[in-house]
Amino acid sequence: MDKDKVKKEGVNLEGFDFRVSDDELMFFWAEPPTEENSKKFKEAWPQLKSKLIEEGIFGVLEEPEVLDNRLVVAKGVPITPFVPEKIELLEKFAKCVSFQDEPVDLQDKEERKDIREIHRKIVCAEENEVIGKWYPPIPGLDGVNVFGETLQAPQPSSQSQIQLGENLFIDEEKFIKAKQAGVLVCQQNIIDIFPEYEIKGDVDFSVGNIDFIGKKLIIKGDVKFGFKVKAKGDLEIYGGTENKVLIEVEGNLLCDGIIRGEQTKVKVKGKAEIKGVEHAKLEVLGDLVVKNYLIFSETFVSGKIEANAGKGIIYGGVVKACDVIEAKILGNETHTSTKILAGYQPELIDDYLRKIQQSILLEETLNKLKVGIELGERLKKEKNLTPEKQKILEKIQKQYELYSKELEELLQQLKIIKKELSLYQSKFIKAQEKVYPGVMVGIADVFYTVVEEIPGPIIFSLENGKINIQKS
Repeated sequence: MDKDKVKKEGVNLEGFDFRVSDDELMFFWAEPPTEENSKKFKEAWPQLKSKLIEEGIFGVLEEPEVLDNRLVVAKGVPITPFVPEKIELLEKFAKCVSFQDEPVDLQDKEERKDIREIHRKIVCAEENEVIGKWYPPIPGLDGVNVFGETLQAPQPSSQSQIQLGENLFIDEEKFIKAKQAGVLVCQQNIIDIFPEYEIKGDVDFSVGNIDFIGKKLIIKGDVKFGFKVKAKGDLEIYGGTENKVLIEVEGNLLCDGIIRGEQTKVKVKGKAEIKGVEHAKLEVLGDLVVKNYLIFSETFVSGKIEANAGKGIIYGGVVKACDVIEAKILGNETHTSTKILAGYQPELIDDYLRKIQQSILLEETLNKLKVGIELGERLKKEKNLTPEKQKILEKIQKQYELYSKELEELLQQLKIIKKELSLYQSKFIKAQEKVYPGVMVGIADVFYTVVEEIPGPIIFSLENGKINIQKS
């Protein structure tokens, strides 16, 4: 059978004209079926069926079917198209990529109390966290036309349209996981985790609050009013902060700008290197290096404080360090009240001062009880102690015994705390250039207020329970 001729003109078999559909998947009677002519066709069908098979037509039906007002006698096998590979990300990561079919609406904006939470540009994954699932491509299946010819099914491209970066992997169950913690990023159809991530501008409403997980986060601009930056890793800020900013760093902090604002709070678990602080609260569990100044800050540092670069000024507020404190200048020309405390162990000192107060109260109580006991003993000696007063005396004696024992235990505890405090009493405060009046220096539990300007370089240290001032 001439395929081209059949496609162009059709073919007559046993007095019936047949044609082929454009896709070559149907062989049908050219005449639209009616009740009358269908009866005639049915009578001839056994001979027609044999003839079709004899002519090599593929997919001859057992019985003709009416499809789209056509009486179909043979059907080919259509191509089964391939299914392309697909990546479905978890809701948390869906907004990070442009190819996601149906990005999930994170939350209704009206439900958000803080608008800074709406546009969270930075989305991070923990190490080994599942970020999505990969569905591999399914190859297409070839078809066969009514002439018995194979119809080649298109196959998916050998090169994936979506590629995973070096910090992502697919496990045995086809889940996509992070090799290490970092920011999920999609660039030019490549998804990857960036352990180090850089924000080229400010942390503002275009970025949103940040919960970073990774090796290092770099912010080239400022952290604007009211925003939060939390980093499980190191943080570098090359701008400063406005007020009401919260910064929490589990690694080290480098800030090349000024941390500002009475409601700004900075907490660093590692060491910190900061250009300057104005009216902010700062807590550092490592060492603190100040490149310029600390002004009216509330600063607590578990390590040492060095402010020997730039202006090297500390004045206003309260600055505490468990280790030593060094600066160029302490206080200012206006004699601003400034507290500089080295060898400061808040829990230990607070406990020590509290127990000192308790011991004073116990001693006062014991002195009063002692007066009552002496009076009772005198009455007893004079034989003027009535049975009622005898009971009172016995009660006072019992209380005296209990309080004496309590004071003894308290003094023993104070002795232990004093020994622990001695470790911090070796710390010192050093000023390279000068110390102004109005500065109160403290080492461990001993304090001294400067009343006259003292030129540097000088060192405040603790000797025999007193603050000693000596030239460096």
